[in-house]
Amino acid sequence: MGIVIRQSAWATFFTYLGVAVGYVNILILFPKYMSPEEVGLTRVIQDAAMLMVPLAQLGVAQLTLKFYPEFKSKEKFSSFITIILGLTVVALVIFSIIYLLLNSEISSFFSAQSPAVINYLGTILYLVWILSIHQVMVSLSQSTLNIVLPNFLKEVWLRVLTFIALLLFAGQVINFNQFIYLLIGAYSFNLILLTIYLIRKDVLRPSINPRNIPVPVVRTMIKYALITFLGASGILIIGKVDSLMVTGMLGLEENAIYTTAFYIAVLIELPKRAVAQISMPLISRSFEAGKPEEVEAIYKKSALNNLVIGLLIFIGLWVNLDSLYSLIPKSEVYALGSMVVLIVGFGKLIDMAAGVNGEIIVMSKYYKVNVLLIVLLAIITIVANYLLIPIYGLSGAAVGSALALIIFNTSKFLFLWIKMKIQPFSWSTVLTLVIGIIILMIGMYLPKLQSSLLDIIYRSTIVTLVYSSLIYLLKVSPEINTEVNRFIGRRN
Repeated sequence: MGIVIRQSAWATFFTYLGVAVGYVNILILFPKYMSPEEVGLTRVIQDAAMLMVPLAQLGVAQLTLKFYPEFKSKEKFSSFITIILGLTVVALVIFSIIYLLLNSEISSFFSAQSPAVINYLGTILYLVWILSIHQVMVSLSQSTLNIVLPNFLKEVWLRVLTFIALLLFAGQVINFNQFIYLLIGAYSFNLILLTIYLIRKDVLRPSINPRNIPVPVVRTMIKYALITFLGASGILIIGKVDSLMVTGMLGLEENAIYTTAFYIAVLIELPKRAVAQISMPLISRSFEAGKPEEVEAIYKKSALNNLVIGLLIFIGLWVNLDSLYSLIPKSEVYALGSMVVLIVGFGKLIDMAAGVNGEIIVMSKYYKVNVLLIVLLAIITIVANYLLIPIYGLSGAAVGSALALIIFNTSKFLFLWIKMKIQPFSWSTVLTLVIGIIILMIGMYLPKLQSSLLDIIYRSTIVTLVYSSLIYLLKVSPEINTEVNRFIGRRN
């Protein structure tokens, strides 16, 4: 688990460094220099592309993680890389043909409330290509237990490039169309950098030798990819479809409000991304070696440590929400999404507390079950949003998103408990929740300062110090205590 802690720590560091830049971009520069409609359009272009990526690469990224342990030997790996890249291109060509055939149907969905989206359908398709290939490259990097550079490029470098593009837009050096093209160029540049890195690391060395990967094995790989792509598609639907439905049913301005609130709530789940990225190849290797006890250990540790961190962030957002929104330009518009932060944030907290349950199922012999659960939840998400958005507006979309996460994680928890006899919770989980409730009450009743920025600083400092001290002194998480003691030892 040590490599998980180290890699996750670096990845999480870059993630939150990116959040700092992203905060400036999304909560200050976008609202200040762009109209809500332009902000909403920028978000929907990116969200639409991300939503289509699993459909476009047909599970090749998941295939890479699943089969890497089987083909990691030097003589087999080059052929494996060739097949992976070939499947990626074939999948993208098939997707592009279907996308172009459905162009008129896609246009009609946005034509009533958000017609500006129609002008960027070609841009969305290009971004789908870039993101799909990039995701495959990230999977190759994950398979070799390196998640630091991909996280840096995605979480930090991309946001730095976006920051530069926003400054150019704010200075009227470029117009909105040129800003979009620069943003797409930033994604392309990240793909180029990651590809160069993998070539220099001798990971990308394609060649083909039929003896290394026989045809029956290729068939098995394709079958796995086709099954898991449904699951990956469902996950993206659960996470992104609300943004598209808000755009199509309410408009671009409402999507700007919703996605800004969603971005704030996503802070809660960021540590899980890093843990999941580095845990997946380790879980795959544990299953390959026939060591279920290692899988259970990863499950328990990921759930507890995710909860400890996620709960602190959730409390911090809750007690600082009013002050946080007051710092956003045009706050009277964007503050309409404050309830979205709490509703979506609660769903993200449940997702954090569930640990790497989905990753375990995907890497096990029961991977088809995960696909079934995800597809069912994607359907529930779409139906819930369709019913709730017209009635409750932005809060309806938030409830649909949170409800999907809660049902999804409950289903995975019950499946792993029944089928594999493992579950992630302990008395430490209960103790963490009790500590969290106490700290939330303290944070809510602290006197409010007149300055919003100073209020956030002092309130966050007190909440963090008291919460962290209780977690450490009560020895809630052995891993966290070990890392803290190691840090203290180095300082001394």
